[in-house]
Amino acid sequence: MMLSGIKASAMADSAKGACLLNAITGEIVFEKNGNTQMPMASTTKIMTLLVALEKSETDDIVTIPHEAVLEEGSSAYLEEGARYSMLDLCYGLMLNSGNDAAVAIAYHISGSKEAFAEEMNSMAKIIGVKNTSFKNPNGLDEEGHYTTPRDLAKITQYALNNEQFAKVVSTRSHTATYTKADGTQATIEYINHNRLLGEVEGCIGVKTGYTKADGRCLVSAAERDGMRYIAVTLNDPDDWAEHKEMLETGFSGCRMIKAIKKNDIIRHVTSDGKEVCRLVSASDFDIPTNGNRGNKFDIKVNLPDETYMPLNEGEKIGELEIYSGEEFIGRVDVVADRTVSDAGELKTKRCFWFFLLTILRNLFR
Repeated sequence: MMLSGIKASAMADSAKGACLLNAITGEIVFEKNGNTQMPMASTTKIMTLLVALEKSETDDIVTIPHEAVLEEGSSAYLEEGARYSMLDLCYGLMLNSGNDAAVAIAYHISGSKEAFAEEMNSMAKIIGVKNTSFKNPNGLDEEGHYTTPRDLAKITQYALNNEQFAKVVSTRSHTATYTKADGTQATIEYINHNRLLGEVEGCIGVKTGYTKADGRCLVSAAERDGMRYIAVTLNDPDDWAEHKEMLETGFSGCRMIKAIKKNDIIRHVTSDGKEVCRLVSASDFDIPTNGNRGNKFDIKVNLPDETYMPLNEGEKIGELEIYSGEEFIGRVDVVADRTVSDAGELKTKRCFWFFLLTILRNLFR
């Protein structure tokens, strides 16, 4: 068990594996068997949804194959030969945890469950997780189908950056309209099974899962005031309560550190050896951290080699990219602090004080 910067406790005591991730910085706040490979049940569908959204259009029309309606387990109640939009299938996949929807999506995109699983594994490589292997799109028990709590948290962190993904998993209910095989129209309502959407402040999803062999699996996420946490438990009979505790521990142990202040001087602009303008940060940027000092942050300055007149006050000249370790966190515009319309050749000079400020803010926070 590992905790970063918070008092050790019996969090996720019932779980076989668990992870709490600061989704802004990528910091692992807490984990239990975080790198141990284990089955994930229907939390598999987090990757299924991500691949579906990356590899198809939400308005694609999907004809439901025979193979989908034969799939065992939880169902979106699809009808063979009926036509659904990909978006409606995505809601059936996540809200109803439809194994049939997972198969329909797989056949539409890849032609088979096996081929779609390869797409899932390719996406895992893009995300950078190395201890996860997908064999099917729905999480039914199969040899070689596994993840780790840490990998599943990282997959979810990546997926939540997709706006459509975030919208689907946070939706409480959705009414799908489809065309039956005989051409008539019908509707079906899907209800989200994630209790935490109504029980945890700021909860934004993500996915439940269960098989007899895998036990109860759950991935949840919540955000408040610029902070976002992802909690994962695998094989946990008390997952609802333990997720509440994990998420609250993340928020209560978080503090904000100042990476950039508005009007920090990034460059001096000179003409004939005299300063005529400054390039400054357009806004503050705070980083939420749970560590005693938090992850070291770095700032990459993206500015053109040359600056030309006229310069207008508030005009964007470039930007700052903020990283926590290798994790990209966000960006801040760099703007001119005054108007310059009449001057000689403009040159930019680095601001040593900004470089020093970054070092000091990393040290004293």
